[in-house]
Amino acid sequence: MKQTLIALVFACTSCGGASSKPVTPTTANTDPVPMTEPTSIAPTEPANPVDPAKPVETAQPAAPDSAQIKADLLAAETAAFDKAKPVFERYCAKCHSRNGAKQSASKREHFDMTTYPFGGHHAMDVHNEVRVVLGLTGNKPTMPADKKGAVKGEELELIKAWADAFEASHEGGAHEGHDQHGGGHKH
Repeated sequence: MKQTLIALVFACTSCGGASSKPVTPTTANTDPVPMTEPTSIAPTEPANPVDPAKPVETAQPAAPDSAQIKADLLAAETAAFDKAKPVFERYCAKCHSRNGAKQSASKREHFDMTTYPFGGHHAMDVHNEVRVVLGLTGNKPTMPADKKGAVKGEELELIKAWADAFEASHEGGAHEGHDQHGGGHKH
């Protein structure tokens, strides 16, 4: 039995089992993405070659629908007017509408709010006239005639929002055909 044990110990030491050297694996590392030598690739013709003599055509976005733009501008103006209308009625209608207590033909000739869009010879420039007479341009307000500067704060902001919307609508061509003296449609 002693001989068997010695043979076993000898076999283990000769295989490296009792050696103090680290065992290195004998299998080669395999690269998950093996490198390959570059190959020559023949150039290919593009599917749709560009002729340098012809201009390159690019897809143009569809032109905006001018009727829709005008409709949107008028809708924004109308919404702003609906909010500002009580302010106009409170401070302006007494002099600048047919049923106003202090109205006159000469006052309505300048600015007539009996209908909307407004009439009078300032009808197409009414947004600027209103800004001036209410002091939105930085000058002292000159209207309402009986209480200059009475329109202020939130009420003045509503008038300003209307004037801005009216101007955008006017510049966008939404007021074509508006009779500046006779007003427009009933509102």
